[in-house]
Amino acid sequence: MINSLPLKLILVSAFLFYQTILIAKVTDQDIDNTANFGQCSASLQTTSSLNLITGKPVADAVYLEADEGVIISNGVSTLSGNVIIQQNDASFNANTARYDRTTNQVRAQGNVILSMSGLELKSPSIDYNLKQSTGVIEQAKYSMGDQGAHGKSSQIKQINKNLLRLKDATYTSCPVSINSWHLASSEISLNNKTQIGHAKNVTFKVGTVPVFYFPWLRFPLNDQRFSGFLTPSIRLQSNAGISLPYYFNLAPNYDATVKLSTLNNRGFQLDSEFRYLTDKHQGTLEYDFIPEDKSFHNQKRDYFKVNHHTTLSDKDHINFIAEGVSDKDFIDDFSTSLETSIRPALQRRLEIVHNDEPWSSSAALEDYQILDLADAPYAKLPEIKLSYSPKSKPKDLKIDLNSEFTYFDKSDAVTGTRADLKLKISKKWGDDAWYFKPTVSLQHTLYSLNTFSSDNQNDTNNENSLSRTLPTLSLDGGLFLDRTVKEKYTQTLEPRLFYTYTPYKDQDAFPIFDTARTNFSASNQLFRENRFTGKDRIADTNQLTFALSSRIQHRQSGKELFKASIGQIINFSDRKVILPGGTIQTGKRSDLVLELSGRLNDNFRITSINTFNSEDTRASSNDLRLNYQDDKKRIANLSFRKLDTELKQVSLSGSLPINDKWSVVGNVDHDIKNNRNLEVFAGVEYQDCCWKTRLVVKRYLTSDNISYETPVFLEFELKGLGNLGNSATDQIKDKIYGYDDY
Repeated sequence: MINSLPLKLILVSAFLFYQTILIAKVTDQDIDNTANFGQCSASLQTTSSLNLITGKPVADAVYLEADEGVIISNGVSTLSGNVIIQQNDASFNANTARYDRTTNQVRAQGNVILSMSGLELKSPSIDYNLKQSTGVIEQAKYSMGDQGAHGKSSQIKQINKNLLRLKDATYTSCPVSINSWHLASSEISLNNKTQIGHAKNVTFKVGTVPVFYFPWLRFPLNDQRFSGFLTPSIRLQSNAGISLPYYFNLAPNYDATVKLSTLNNRGFQLDSEFRYLTDKHQGTLEYDFIPEDKSFHNQKRDYFKVNHHTTLSDKDHINFIAEGVSDKDFIDDFSTSLETSIRPALQRRLEIVHNDEPWSSSAALEDYQILDLADAPYAKLPEIKLSYSPKSKPKDLKIDLNSEFTYFDKSDAVTGTRADLKLKISKKWGDDAWYFKPTVSLQHTLYSLNTFSSDNQNDTNNENSLSRTLPTLSLDGGLFLDRTVKEKYTQTLEPRLFYTYTPYKDQDAFPIFDTARTNFSASNQLFRENRFTGKDRIADTNQLTFALSSRIQHRQSGKELFKASIGQIINFSDRKVILPGGTIQTGKRSDLVLELSGRLNDNFRITSINTFNSEDTRASSNDLRLNYQDDKKRIANLSFRKLDTELKQVSLSGSLPINDKWSVVGNVDHDIKNNRNLEVFAGVEYQDCCWKTRLVVKRYLTSDNISYETPVFLEFELKGLGNLGNSATDQIKDKIYGYDDY
């Protein structure tokens, strides 16, 4: 006796699924997966020895050819030996045939081949009417389409030009010489006009062994979308269950998918997605809910996501994105990776953008649903921007003006408005061998604050109005030297000097709305005017950057084979502007940055970015990546990341074909500092010319930094019929660099 309502619903839905199963839509992933069968495409095509009389037949004209025969213009013609009968797109080959000119009836016998509109039929005998496009084909073998679908039937009736009916038929897209799987049906109807097929009493067989029975099967003959059940998926982890999706093809420009799922110890979940695309609007709406979560005090839990874009004109656009959950634990409970389970907030943003060169402007409202109070961002209610940037030639005087007005809001924190205006003027001199570019900017920032005090927070914002005006000067210059190496390559030498100066101004009283310190871990940090992001801090600088780069490029293709860069900042004064809790920086030299990248050969690439402490030459940060990829589909990736004492992590991923059908994949993200695995997965893949499967087992650290989840992802795909599973492919693509290239 089944008493569980969710289980009853799933069983009922599963029964309906088997009654009306179809492949309802083809996604980009389906197209990509289908392309992977391409290595067998040559063997999928059935061989044909069809002969034609003419490649360009005159409309409705009947062509006859044979070794022997009697042709009667207004009666019955008899033909024998290499018979060819052709009209429009229909062509016959046979040993013997009779053609009645008055009725357009053809009776052909002996090795008969009939070809028409992408369909080829082979039979001992065929009785067919050319004019009405109707006929009966006994003991037929057929092939159709570019994907090599083929089968056999005890009898095929062509009802009209667009409709075929097959009796006691089989269907498969495997090569003729391979019998991995096929469908056997008492009756199959193929509608060439609607490009939809129907089958009754269908048995799915692997080899000769029956596996599934379907009372009724409906499938597309092309890549069109139409409403119906999609293949179910299985979730194997703490929220184990079965999901059954239904696809609604509402119109060519909008559709919807609804998915019913059982969840272990929770009940059932209903997920929905609506997509739309018009001349002015496009977007996606998602809503998922659990009526009563048994593992969450029997409460209703839900999630929504909106992503919308409106084009008002060539110059005006509206963007709207929003996410929300019923409770802060929802994301963590239903995530499938550590990255998705540790999101501190969900964004909601409405933005209007106007671009009319040289002017551009935007107005936005931005808020968040806070999931982690320790890392909660400020809401922007509103954020208004106005910019002026006229087009100019490379050596013309360039003027940029950027302004911003924002009201920042947050519970239990300093709130208020910030207005910022920055004028920037620059000019460039030089040619292909050198350049010199001075830049002057002036930035004015005004705050109007609502003061806040807390015994648990070090808050010095006691003034309601604060302002700051600071200029910045930068001088940027470099040389481009090159030489030819072994006639095939060009080696460059590119020295560069960058000086920037901004005077010191005490900004400790200014709030921190959207500002953070940048990590000094890449060569592009050497050429920043401000070491802070956002506008709440303008760094005092009096520094000179020395940098030297060298490249080796292929002269003909221009491909960069190797690049090396080294650079360092010389500070002429202490850096006094800091963030709350920071200390004044007194060092005269920055870390030394060394960047190397290149191809050791066509398959092997290395990238390394390292910073070294100028006082003790100790490596303060490392980012090393090794990537190997060859034409045998072997992939190996190794990365190592270290950031002072904060982070030390190594990652290893790869894909290794065992033979032309089997391969293994895997990934390990290991936290060396805490001696623990952050995420691990291992998988196996099988693929031949007509079916493939992927199994991935994953283990990842959850947001509590203690427990682990172990989901299992399984995919099973039959070429031409679709796939079953919950996206093992996505898991592999996310973690194995280069996997997308095959």
